[in-house]
Amino acid sequence: MPYSLARHPFPPAVRHLVLDSRIVLATAGDDSFVRVQLVEARPGELAGFIAPGGGDHVRVVVSPDGGEVPLGPTGEPLGESRTETVVDHSVSGGWIDIDVLVHGAAGSHGGLIGPWAARAPLGSPAVVMGPKGSVVLSGAPGDVVLAGDDSALPAIRRYLRMLGPSITGELLLETRFDVASLGIAPPAGLRVSILEPDSAPSAALAAALQALPAPADPLERFVFACGEQSLVAPARAVLGAWGVDVERAVVKGYWKR
Repeated sequence: MPYSLARHPFPPAVRHLVLDSRIVLATAGDDSFVRVQLVEARPGELAGFIAPGGGDHVRVVVSPDGGEVPLGPTGEPLGESRTETVVDHSVSGGWIDIDVLVHGAAGSHGGLIGPWAARAPLGSPAVVMGPKGSVVLSGAPGDVVLAGDDSALPAIRRYLRMLGPSITGELLLETRFDVASLGIAPPAGLRVSILEPDSAPSAALAAALQALPAPADPLERFVFACGEQSLVAPARAVLGAWGVDVERAVVKGYWKR
């Protein structure tokens, strides 16, 4: 039986958490992946929180100096937010784990959430919104194509865990990180290609996707292809050439250059 994808919307939610711990998972040059655990600022903040899909994500708002997050008149957080994949969570335990890609050496600007994740004092507040929806895969695809850059590695790790050890297909990763240190352990049936990033983000991913053979049965191939925004158009073109319905795939621009 072919696999299916179901998209489920969730009601809006704003949750107040605090930074409880951090672990540096891996480094590549001046970049690193830092796993942070956010815990409830008060009991019940995570009541009703669910994230059943491999790519489920939340929007996180923090204060750059680790202080309180300013709120609007209806309690909505003010300031820039960043989207982060939910790595793991426990409602009963009152915590969420996210893996944050930190750009640049200590002391550099490196964006908003990265420096906060790397250096904010433990106990610093964070406001989390979402997930606003979930894409849930049911059934067992005949083969899979998982393609992503650094921004997609946490989601790819979740998909590998959910799909199980018997999957076959292609794993295309555009990264300089040692993926084993990030907990990515591809099963034997996946052919792994580590692609060197260059000055054109996700260009290597697009070329690798275009070079793959078409599936024997388009209904049996599940595709996850996420990276810089420029990946979306060529990835969707590949889906069309393969006869894979875009509604049965996950293709997104996780960031924009």
